[in-house]
Amino acid sequence: MIIIGLGTGRSGTASLAKLLNAQRDAICFHEMNPSCMRWSGTPRPAVNMVEEFEAILDGGPTDRLTVDLSRRVAAEAYAQLTAMPKARLLGDISFYYLNYVDDLLAVSDRGRFICLKRDKQQTVESWMRKSGLPRWPSKALGERISAAVTRQPYHDSRNFWMDHDGTTWAPDPVWDKLFPKFQADNKRSAIEQYWDFYYQEAEKIAARLPEYVRIVRTEDLDDRSFQSELLTFCGVPTNEQVPTDAHIHKSQQAS
Repeated sequence: MIIIGLGTGRSGTASLAKLLNAQRDAICFHEMNPSCMRWSGTPRPAVNMVEEFEAILDGGPTDRLTVDLSRRVAAEAYAQLTAMPKARLLGDISFYYLNYVDDLLAVSDRGRFICLKRDKQQTVESWMRKSGLPRWPSKALGERISAAVTRQPYHDSRNFWMDHDGTTWAPDPVWDKLFPKFQADNKRSAIEQYWDFYYQEAEKIAARLPEYVRIVRTEDLDDRSFQSELLTFCGVPTNEQVPTDAHIHKSQQAS
């Protein structure tokens, strides 16, 4: 099977990856190749991924996969995959696949999509922290002085959810292009709009493709009986399922 994880980000994706990777002959990446993707308009990298997964699952070489090896977590998963004699379950997890569900199902009917849904305010608070650029106070002071002298912007955070000129927020050439953009008075409001928009779209897709797409509450990943139900949806036989303590990052519930 091919499993694609969805969700806004900061929604338990690392826990889902851990559960899937615990299964026999399974490798699930976590944001395998963000450099080549955009929120919309770039189906080919995602389609390539599924075609490459298909070839590996059909017995092809496990090293025939396009991976952003500059990302440690992706490089480690790729090393594990190439060391496996065979694979029965492959996947990747990232929020930016939401727009490409139909494109991916057109390539393979082995695809299943799991969309994690975390509490809205928890998600917003987590993204507010994650998008910050924290520094030691002394370093922050030095950089503020340097920015004032050179008349360059000083940035203490990034903003993936609004179009901006880089004056207030730090530009990020990889991640800025991966999120939809919103009109808002501030970043927090834009993230709130993002959460609303994302799950409105996910609900539409799940209603249209219930046999392929499932929306899952993040907190349910800790339930062993629910893990079994989810693994069955992913095509893992009941007698081969391996449960886990899904929340490898317990702090994620507060971060």
